[in-house]
Amino acid sequence: MAILISADSDLIAPIKKVKQLFTDKKIVVAFPPARSSFALKKIATASFVIGRKMLAKSSFPEEVAKLNGFILKRLARWK
Repeated sequence: MAILISADSDLIAPIKKVKQLFTDKKIVVAFPPARSSFALKKIATASFVIGRKMLAKSSFPEEVAKLNGFILKRLARWK
């Protein structure tokens, strides 16, 4: 099984290819909040919308320190 997190219908062609090469592969599309694609829903085995609360719970912290001390910071628009 593959889970694709996107609402980008440009991914239809790659999904078709995967399904052609791996006939038993199940592809589930997880749409970000307030995003959807009828075409992706149609080609996927299943689909669902990721809720805003779950997305917030699953986000990395605002800062992550690498082993060398370098600090990675989340973009302000992702807060």
